Amino acid sequence: MKKLVLLSLMAYSSSIKAQEVVNDTIKKEISIDSLKQSLDEHTMKFGDIDERLATIESDLGKLTRIKLSGYIQAQYDMYDFQGDKGPVGTTAAPVTNSFYIRRARIKFTYETLEGVKFVLQPDYAFDKVSVKDAYVVLNDRWTQTYSLTVGQFNRTSYEVEFSSNTREALERTRVTNTIYPNERDLGAKLEANFDTKYLIPIKFQLAVFNGNFSLGSTANQVRDIDSNKDIMARLVYSIKMPNKGLGIDIGGHGYFGSTKVLPQPVTTPVTPPSVFLDVNNNPFTPEVGATLKKDWYGAETQIYYDFFGGTSLKAEYIAGTISGSTNPLETYTAFAANKVREFSGFYLSFMKNIGKSHQAIVRFDQYDPNTKLSGFDVNRTDDIKYSTWNFGWQYFYDENVKIVLGYNMPINEKSDRIGGDHGTDRKDKKDNIFSIRLQAKF
Repeated sequence: MKKLVLLSLMAYSSSIKAQEVVNDTIKKEISIDSLKQSLDEHTMKFGDIDERLATIESDLGKLTRIKLSGYIQAQYDMYDFQGDKGPVGTTAAPVTNSFYIRRARIKFTYETLEGVKFVLQPDYAFDKVSVKDAYVVLNDRWTQTYSLTVGQFNRTSYEVEFSSNTREALERTRVTNTIYPNERDLGAKLEANFDTKYLIPIKFQLAVFNGNFSLGSTANQVRDIDSNKDIMARLVYSIKMPNKGLGIDIGGHGYFGSTKVLPQPVTTPVTPPSVFLDVNNNPFTPEVGATLKKDWYGAETQIYYDFFGGTSLKAEYIAGTISGSTNPLETYTAFAANKVREFSGFYLSFMKNIGKSHQAIVRFDQYDPNTKLSGFDVNRTDDIKYSTWNFGWQYFYDENVKIVLGYNMPINEKSDRIGGDHGTDRKDKKDNIFSIRLQAKF
């Protein structure tokens, strides 16, 4: 009996221990599985966070490649115009002074690591927004020498490419404004800078343009109007003497284009064929489809000398043949007449830094729209030669803000055969302007 009781107790004790072992094993298995699952869940969460961080990093990388720059030029002008004239023509009362916004621009530049650059620069006028620059640049990744630019950009001229926010004078010269209206055109440009890799201080530019930008209405500027392309080429050689504080750039450029005679808009009664004036001021009637000459050559130099704070001397001469038409499709904004003319123009600018915050500017420029006629032989206002003095003073408040004072004094050629504002008493037309400009850039 005792043995039976003892065996029963031993069996009961063994069953209790076995149950405890099973329970402990189940608890361990549950704990490990839970831990694995928890770890897996956290791993997935961390992976999701990594993906988000990678996306944010990629977006930030793109944003850091976007560069913003821009400037505003607020200006006040005082006009010495004819008694009933102002800067925009005849008015009910003489306009003697005015505030206005000369330029307000923001430039967006995006440059990838692969050597591709995108540029967009709108201009904000009081009543409209227009696109000044919109182009793509493909840079040579192998020799770092060549680049290809396609879109709407500056024509390849020194004064044109010299930005309005850094130019010493308030405005470009009369010859540049006439032959390069609005400075830009639509086309493609190949540029080579042999100084980057080969240490040869030569820069070469070759551009092909539609040739009708700023001609006619805005709708006619977005595409070519005659299929003829204009070509520009520019070459600059730089001489650097750092030990003497001297730098000299010497260059030249050529423009090779044409004005195609387009049919006049259909009217009732039918408009007769247009009569043009040739270089000798003789009338002729060109056939529809004929091309008139529009080409010229220019020579330039810029001299920079570290003399008592810095001095620079810049000069350029341009001469050739220009043509234009009153056809609304092809009217040259600054050359609006049915004519062909041999012209010439030049400018000479002197700039002197005074201390660290001031700069004085004196510039003389001349534009002769018809070199075949002069003096009393001139009988049209658009054939008058202008010689212009420009005086300026810049005060650099800081690296982003400057105040500019400028006085523009055009002196026109005189002829008794021209009336109107120029009169018949051989007096100079009143068209001087004194300007105060505040420019802020970023």
